[in-house]
Amino acid sequence: MVERKTAARPQVADKVEKAPIGRFYDLQQEIDVPKPYVLTEDITISPLTRRQFIEIETAENETAAERIIFGEQYDAVIALFEDQPYAVWHAFTRDINRHLFGLGVEQAPGKSEESSDS
Repeated sequence: MVERKTAARPQVADKVEKAPIGRFYDLQQEIDVPKPYVLTEDITISPLTRRQFIEIETAENETAAERIIFGEQYDAVIALFEDQPYAVWHAFTRDINRHLFGLGVEQAPGKSEESSDS
């Protein structure tokens, strides 16, 4: 018996992907999502998700909140600042808070001028 080869069918063009529609997608284009925070060549902290914000709000203490914010980079971040003057740590925390939470983070409702500088 002779096996017959059939001609290959021409490939149907892939479906044209439609652009997502709806306000959800519009919002993603309109907002300025923070870029990852590059602390060093080896330490990059990703922008926070809604889930992380919720976890931070219910964190038991500051260390728990830092673990959520720094994620898998927590140990590296802590090791980097461990033997640095506190002023360097303070400058870093102010900077990353501004980066992740926005410039108005220090003017949060109910926050006094004095507590913004400490």
